[in-house]
Amino acid sequence: MRTKNAHGFNIYDYTDYRLLLKDYYSHQKKEIRSFSFRYFASRAGVSASVFKDITAGRRRLSLAVMQKYAAAMKLTPKETEYFSAIVQFVNSTSNEEKNLHFTRMLRLRGNSAITFIEEGQYEFFRRWYHSALREMVTLKDFKEDYDWIAKRCMPRITAGQAKKSIEVMLLLGILRRDEEGRLAPADAVISSEYELKSFVLRNFHAEMLGLARQALERFEPHEREISSLTLGISQKCYDRIKERIRTFKQELLTMAVNDTADSETVCQCNFQLFPLAEKTSEKGGEAR
Repeated sequence: MRTKNAHGFNIYDYTDYRLLLKDYYSHQKKEIRSFSFRYFASRAGVSASVFKDITAGRRRLSLAVMQKYAAAMKLTPKETEYFSAIVQFVNSTSNEEKNLHFTRMLRLRGNSAITFIEEGQYEFFRRWYHSALREMVTLKDFKEDYDWIAKRCMPRITAGQAKKSIEVMLLLGILRRDEEGRLAPADAVISSEYELKSFVLRNFHAEMLGLARQALERFEPHEREISSLTLGISQKCYDRIKERIRTFKQELLTMAVNDTADSETVCQCNFQLFPLAEKTSEKGGEAR
């Protein structure tokens, strides 16, 4: 569960300002009956339409407007600095800039529901079933029986692979044992560093894409959700779609963290966005 503060949420759990603002608005709407876009706009001194456009992804949040929002939200100086880092992180156009602001976010972040794993823990991504087993230990009927674990995996793995996987995750500190000696995740949610250029991580994504392809044949339509879109769009729209995907990922993580019911299944959700045609040059209009 998230650690709540005076604002009703922990700002340090966020890496996207759009989701942050959406959650803030939702919480305030529940707490204050008269709270509305206009109410917040009057406190911040910024048009209500600006807030709507930012949360809908139609425009970016500027540092100037962020400062006004931070004051209206009554953020502390440290929270305001973190808010500023989020804005610069999301709005940056190069990996170098993003890494700079992401490092700043890590420095400012307190206890977060999302733990970004260290470089030495990337062995976790070497096999697809490591992540599946990490979630499997949260199932109500989980048994630390390697044959049982292997048979529950889809596709199936061997008991030896299950045993090795548990040992690796315990060694890396991704799994732990509770006071009763039972296996449990060491952190509520873990993630790789933003856009990490890692061969191991690329292989992990490749394996998951392979499993997604197999799922077309292995599962009935009501057991899966697979669809696609082919779009002709501008680069600006392309970048906005990337940001919306990242925001949606954060929303799913939040839903999982806040899910108080017993875990009943383990599933995989993939996101893909990639070009199908070369860009045309600005001068000649020919493919590069």
